[in-house]
Amino acid sequence: MSATETSQTAAERLIERLAHPVFLLIGIGCWWAMAGNELAVLPALALTLLGASLLERFFPARPDWRQSGGEKICLAGLYLLTFLLLGFMSQAYGSFLVPMFEPLREAFGARIWPQGWPPLIQALMLFFISDLIYYWIHRAIHRSAVLWRLSGHGFHHAFHNLHALNVNATHPFEIFFLALPMVLLAALFDVSSVAVSAAFVLLVCNATLAHANVSMDTPLLARFFTHSNHHRRHHSMQFETSNTNYACNAIIWDRLFGTYSQAPVEQTGIGPVQPRIRDMFLLPFREPEQADTVARRRRESSIDGGEVR
Repeated sequence: MSATETSQTAAERLIERLAHPVFLLIGIGCWWAMAGNELAVLPALALTLLGASLLERFFPARPDWRQSGGEKICLAGLYLLTFLLLGFMSQAYGSFLVPMFEPLREAFGARIWPQGWPPLIQALMLFFISDLIYYWIHRAIHRSAVLWRLSGHGFHHAFHNLHALNVNATHPFEIFFLALPMVLLAALFDVSSVAVSAAFVLLVCNATLAHANVSMDTPLLARFFTHSNHHRRHHSMQFETSNTNYACNAIIWDRLFGTYSQAPVEQTGIGPVQPRIRDMFLLPFREPEQADTVARRRRESSIDGGEVR
C-alpha cells in the first residue's frame, strides 16, 4: 500500500466514511422533492457528479491520477451519449417486454410484488434485484471471450486513472446489456413508476460514486453497497484482480457468491497503454497486442492449444 493511501488527514477520513451515504441521500432527496418524477435523476446526477468531481480535485484517493481538460470533455460527451442510448434502449425494451410479460405479470408477478409497501422500500428491492441480474451478466461477460467482444466491455475497462466521469464511458454495444435488468423487473412485476424512479436514482448515483477517484468505505453500508474502493479494484489492470467485485452497485452479491476482494490498486485499464478513443470503439473487433483480457487470453490459448489462464 502506498504512502498516499495510508496517511490520511482527518478531513480525508471523514470523507471516506461519510461521502457515500451523504450523496445517496442527496440523490434520494432530489427524488422526494420532485414527488417521484422520473426526471429527478437529472438533478441527482448533476449534484453527484459535481460533488464527486470536487472531492476528486481536493481529496483524491490517488493524487497521481489526473485528467486533462480534453479528457474530461471527451468523457462528458461519452457520458451524454450513453445516457441518451440507455433511455432509448429502455423504451425499446419496454415496448415489447411489457406486452410480452402481461400474462405472467397478471398471473404471478403483480400478485407477489409488495405494491402497498412504501416506494422507497420497493426501490431498494429493485436496486438489489436488478444488480443481482447484472452481477451474473457482468460475470459472464468477464468469463466469456464471445460475450466480452459482443458487449464491447473492454471499452469501459480500457481507461487509465478512473474517475466519476468514467461511469458512462461505455461502448454502444453494452447498452443492450445495461438497460435490460430494470426494465425486465418493472415489466414482470408491474412496479410503480415512482418506485422505479427512486431505484434508478440510487443505481446511477451509486455507480457514479463507485467510479470516483475518492476513497470511500462506510461501515455497514459497505457490506451491501458497492463503493469506489471496491470498484476501483474491479477496474485493475491485473487480469485476475479485475475478475472480482462484479456487482457495480450491490457488493453483497460478490460477498455471497465468492467473488469479493479488497486491496489497493496501482493502475486501471486493460494494458500498459490506454488506447485512443477511436481504437476503443473497435475493441469488439480488434484489441491491442498488449491487452490482457479474456478475449486475448482465449485467442492465445487457442493458438497454443492450451486453456485460458
